[in-house]
Amino acid sequence: MTQVEDAAVAPAPADQKNTPSVGARPGGSSRPGPGRGLIGRLNAAVAGAPVVFTDAAVVSFAIWTLLYHLNLGLNLRPSVIFLVWVVLQPVAAYAAWRLRRRDVVTRHSGDGEAVTERAEAPVDRASLLRRYALPVVAAIGAAIFASFGTGTLSWWLATGFGLVAVVSAWLALPRAGRPSDADAAPAVRATTPVQGYVVLAVSLAAAYFATLINRVSLDDVFYVGKSVWVAERDNIPFRDFLFTEGVLPGGSANPPLPSFEVFIGALARALHIHTASVLWYLLLPVLAVFVVLALWRLVQRWAPRRPLVVFGVAMAYILLVAHYADALNTYHLPRLTQGKSVFVHGLIPLAWVYLTDYLERRSRRALVLLVLLSVASVGYTTTAVILLPLLAAAAGVTLLVTRRWREAVVCFLAASAYPLLSGVLVQLLRGGLEGAVTTYTQLLPLRTIYELTLWLGILGLIGGLAVWWSPFLLRRGVPQQLAVGAALAVTVLMVPGLLKVGGDLSGLTAVLWRVPWILPVPALVGVLAVIRLPGLTQVNRVLAVALPVVLVFVFYTQGRPMWYGGTLVESKPTWRMPDNRKAASFWIKKLDRPAGLVLAPSSMMRALPQVTTEVRVVLPRDLYLTDYGMETQFAQDRLLLAKFADGEAVSIPAVAEAMGRVGVGMVCVWKGNTTVAEVAPTLGLEPFASRKAPGAMVCYRVGAPGSATGGS
Repeated sequence: MTQVEDAAVAPAPADQKNTPSVGARPGGSSRPGPGRGLIGRLNAAVAGAPVVFTDAAVVSFAIWTLLYHLNLGLNLRPSVIFLVWVVLQPVAAYAAWRLRRRDVVTRHSGDGEAVTERAEAPVDRASLLRRYALPVVAAIGAAIFASFGTGTLSWWLATGFGLVAVVSAWLALPRAGRPSDADAAPAVRATTPVQGYVVLAVSLAAAYFATLINRVSLDDVFYVGKSVWVAERDNIPFRDFLFTEGVLPGGSANPPLPSFEVFIGALARALHIHTASVLWYLLLPVLAVFVVLALWRLVQRWAPRRPLVVFGVAMAYILLVAHYADALNTYHLPRLTQGKSVFVHGLIPLAWVYLTDYLERRSRRALVLLVLLSVASVGYTTTAVILLPLLAAAAGVTLLVTRRWREAVVCFLAASAYPLLSGVLVQLLRGGLEGAVTTYTQLLPLRTIYELTLWLGILGLIGGLAVWWSPFLLRRGVPQQLAVGAALAVTVLMVPGLLKVGGDLSGLTAVLWRVPWILPVPALVGVLAVIRLPGLTQVNRVLAVALPVVLVFVFYTQGRPMWYGGTLVESKPTWRMPDNRKAASFWIKKLDRPAGLVLAPSSMMRALPQVTTEVRVVLPRDLYLTDYGMETQFAQDRLLLAKFADGEAVSIPAVAEAMGRVGVGMVCVWKGNTTVAEVAPTLGLEPFASRKAPGAMVCYRVGAPGSATGGS
């Protein structure tokens, strides 16, 4: 009987000529001859760049994170940790080379698994219909109800159909106990030089484009502000550094686990360059290259055929469907300077790559890299404490079903042990407010959670099909099994009520909307472009061209690109800060300021902490007040003063009292704000400095209310 996976997944003859044979060198070429030695080495280097660069980045940042976490007990200065990290880099490079060499020798000394995939066999359409009709139709129903439905009933139907789709797809897959058995051996694939040049060009273009995007994130006041503190003061701010200088607890936005912001500050201090310049001109391009290469590696490992097409469609999806503030693809180029963005678009794809390599090849190197990836993930974001164990559990479910108990345990521990241990230790060692984790919002509605990762409407339909069809669209064997686990885990957790129960038990309600992040959605969407119908050669030739074109057209017409809305793309690399705010911030920093806090327009008070810690502002961001009680005098005074500086109508006597309680020493407003100028004598504000555009402002010293020349 025809094997469904052969007809649906096996490469066509045109694809097979790119499949390396036994003994072929990585990159698809044999040992270069005398006449092309230099070109051969260059091609090999380019073809190997995605693996070398991404793996090296994981190892390097894992070492930094380990040093940082060790220093939580030692309390050394960040500059000292950074020096130790630099010294350890050659040692890490040598260890990685030895491990890679041993892994290659072990693999080649085996029985030569995975030479080619099966050729296309005759098609038994009746058999295909029996095995695939239910998962295909159920997935369509799930995607329709999730993307277009309204109300609780439609969501119950969406998750119900989704569960039917995943389970029936799992039952339709081959029941071989081990995907590395002879009858299910995966094809050994290495990036070819042509593919390497294309992917490298795309990653470099993305790196340059990332520096041109001027899309401001309100969270930058915390992430960049923390790095600026480290660079200027050479210490780690475990307590509050935005409202006070360590007087208040750190709050839920500042847990001790992430090491990313401290690394940026230490690097900026070592280079003697402003932190924001290091972040947006140096690290941002490097991170852009990293996440693009990580996407390619997953596509290259999971795509059943034409990986470059899958990669191109996935990149188009990322660029063209990325407008909403918290949508998945918005965490790509526009927000890569935040650790959670690197985690979801770089480390999540690589986690699936390492799991695939370990399960298919028994690669010890992949297992070690998975462990180091778990360490690095915690260094990027506390979200990893939740998502990596969930990802590992999703993979472990399929392994347990196939009775691969040992591998299920090994994979789960490799990916989860460090995040879970870190999370438990933080909860045990910190109490009260300092032990809270993002408690300032409630659990989002399930349809909103779906929308933020998979969208709604036509785009949501595409995203849903990509997820629920993935078990039989990916390359057969381990990729299909891992897709089953990931899709099943997310679908089960989206059943009404389950996430709420999980949030109530864990106290992590506000971040559970990120649960679908374990799905490598861009790669799965890209795979839709290479769907092939078994036995329909002429139709498949049309689909090979039509599907990628139609998908990109839908992205372009239905989505909004990451640069949508105003002048978000500059003509040259820029800080993620408008020029007027940047200029005014440096101007305020250079003023001979009186003692006390600076009151300025809200946008300026978010910008100043990203420039310097020397200027202390009244309200860096109102959201962070939630940790200290929105109804307290502390919060209400700051909210009132921010409204006053923004030009809103407020009670002037209340402003005077709040200024005294908060300790305002200087008030700076835009020159267009005539309200402050009118009440300045009443409040005892004496103008002492002004500047022209860009960032035209006037600043006042705070003196005695009603005085003609308010002193400092």
